[in-house]
Amino acid sequence: MIRRFNRLISFGSAVVDISTFIPHLPVQGGDVLSTDSLIALGGAFNTESAAQRLGLPTVHCGSTGTGRNSTMMLEELAREGVQFAGKTYDDTDVGFCITMVEPSGERTFVTTTGAEARLDFDTLSKVELGPTDAVYISGYDLVYPESKAALTEWLKADLSNGAAMFFDPAALVEDIDEEVLEIIRRDAFLIACNEYEFDFIKPRVTDRALFARRIGAGGCELYECAELRQSVPVDAVTPIDSTGAGDVHMGALIAFLAEGHGWRTALELANRAAAFSVQVRGGASGPTRVQLGI
Repeated sequence: MIRRFNRLISFGSAVVDISTFIPHLPVQGGDVLSTDSLIALGGAFNTESAAQRLGLPTVHCGSTGTGRNSTMMLEELAREGVQFAGKTYDDTDVGFCITMVEPSGERTFVTTTGAEARLDFDTLSKVELGPTDAVYISGYDLVYPESKAALTEWLKADLSNGAAMFFDPAALVEDIDEEVLEIIRRDAFLIACNEYEFDFIKPRVTDRALFARRIGAGGCELYECAELRQSVPVDAVTPIDSTGAGDVHMGALIAFLAEGHGWRTALELANRAAAFSVQVRGGASGPTRVQLGI
């Protein structure tokens, strides 16, 4: 099988997830006792580790800092075999995300940013890209002020050099500038959304980017020029924690497309990877090939 991409270059930001598992969200001014908790690296790392575990060499070009969270970030990247090629800031640590997970597996976030939200244009512009590369961009980094400026400049400078851009609008999609979304609609290879993000962006006939619409237990749909081209189901599972499931789906999809699989096979395998991830606590829960049975 001929490889489509030889590596994944991630411009996404990694944060430390502080996850608490609760019977229900607290009322305003109230409190609730958690039944369990964990601390793990999340954010773009969810996508990166998913791709790396499935055999696609991955490079993290996001920023880090100094402190406990930054040390954890670099250790986890190294443990997974993800290369770090970003910038290090000496005056701040990597931020964290408080994640509240309900019994249904639904999660609610509160994010405190740090060094990871400070992408640097000079660093991004020095990344040598080519047609055999895939590039991952998260919508979060088009909202954080410093990262937004750097990524916007990078997008406008058209420095992808033929690399395939994969974009995840993420939870803050409403805060992304329309001007930037227009560039992504034109230049991205794929925009992968959950149902809410898909309905907000509303793919158009004139968009050059393909759209993947993740619909949870309903699987995933692929759109081209606003028309449905593929509808790929997934076997039902009982979710424990949906944190990072969309990220895992993205990483797996890129990895399987990289191998040269067609869209239907790649989406079916990505669906299976996401279904695996929701049965595991934590966001960086992508499966290995053995765990997927392939």
